[in-house]
Amino acid sequence: MDAVAHIRLHTSEACQAAVEVVRTLRAAGHSAYLVGGCVRDLVLGLDPKDYDVATSASPGETCALFRHVVEVGVAFGVVRVRLPALHGGEFIETEVATYRAEVGHSDGRRPDTVRFTDAREDVLRRDFTLNGLLLDPLTPDGQPAEQCLVVDWVAGLADLQARVLRAIGDPVRRFEEDALRLVRAARFASRFGLAVEPLTAQAIRAAAPSLLRVSAERIAGELGLMLTGCDAVLALTLLDDLGLAATLWPELCTADPQLAACRARFHALLRELPGAVAQPHPYALEPETRVRLPLAVATLWWPLRDRLSPDDLARQWRLSNADGGHLRDIWGLARALQPWAPAGKAPGPPLVRLLRQPDADAALLLLLAATREPARLQGLRSLRLLRAGSTRDNWWPKPMITGDRLLELGHAPGPRFRAALTAAEDTQLRGGTYEAAFAAALAALEQEQPDKLS
Repeated sequence: MDAVAHIRLHTSEACQAAVEVVRTLRAAGHSAYLVGGCVRDLVLGLDPKDYDVATSASPGETCALFRHVVEVGVAFGVVRVRLPALHGGEFIETEVATYRAEVGHSDGRRPDTVRFTDAREDVLRRDFTLNGLLLDPLTPDGQPAEQCLVVDWVAGLADLQARVLRAIGDPVRRFEEDALRLVRAARFASRFGLAVEPLTAQAIRAAAPSLLRVSAERIAGELGLMLTGCDAVLALTLLDDLGLAATLWPELCTADPQLAACRARFHALLRELPGAVAQPHPYALEPETRVRLPLAVATLWWPLRDRLSPDDLARQWRLSNADGGHLRDIWGLARALQPWAPAGKAPGPPLVRLLRQPDADAALLLLLAATREPARLQGLRSLRLLRAGSTRDNWWPKPMITGDRLLELGHAPGPRFRAALTAAEDTQLRGGTYEAAFAAALAALEQEQPDKLS
């Protein structure tokens, strides 16, 4: 066993809640540690998003110690303890799992059976050494420790120091237990800038076809985390190098060997993202500030846009209805914006109608990622800056001429009715007066008198 004693806990309420869970379990005579990703992040100097606890207490014993417990996976020894936040508001949940060993994985995901065991055996069944660390947050008298002991049975500390991702134990067996670990390996390696240990990499390449047994939802969750992060380019490199991309995206890899063009698009996307700065005006049109999943999917598959529909991609990636709508809008706006020449003057009404849409900046980013022509790049950047510096009042002004006004004049809804409103708005967007907008509407209406009410 290796151990170090120089890890400081964070002062977040989530961390304090987890420490209180450990303290309560210890006070009742049980073994308990912080475990997994939170320990890894603390070792790396990062702020964990959530905290997990592993314990010798059975689910029933854990439930008996806490007032609010959610039984999420009792058969596997997992519950969630809910403690009230120190400063009021919502409860803070800490996942608590009984030390366990797993027997058989017939479906390539869940163990056929589990048996409760000790801390060491629990660690040895985990995926990668960086996730196999335990942390003791208490002093011998049960108080939160200033310098916390890290317990390491798998050389995870040494691997983190050497910047290596290594499977715990036999990598072949680890990936047979859960094929999703293949993709998780690429995510962890890209997120933390690690080299995949050769035997682990060899096992991943050999097991790549087993990814087809994993549910699309689980794969999409991992890929989404990779492609929306600042390390997306490295993630794509690893997915290709480890043979996972060819299994996941055969059509894309055929069109783009080694994902070279794809990586170039994501590199450009991340470079361009901060290029448009939102103005302080409260009604400004907001630019994108991060790569959301719909934009990542749109960027990944843009070269195959004539073969794939956004609806098919939304289903494949298990996008929510909202994200599926964003994907459709990003692709649709990108197609519509492609013909526009570099901006050299104020945009006319047709361009304004495109740029004022919520997903217009994402569409411009997609085009910037896929474009190499310098003049075109400059034009797209100009449009991003113009949009970010514009207000909703300027580009989506309160209509001077409304449908109610046209109805008052005796005109019925129909094609000319809509054309009249568009003509009036065109005039307004060009800075015209009410009288000019009204005249434009009447001129459009006069082109087709049958819409007139009798």
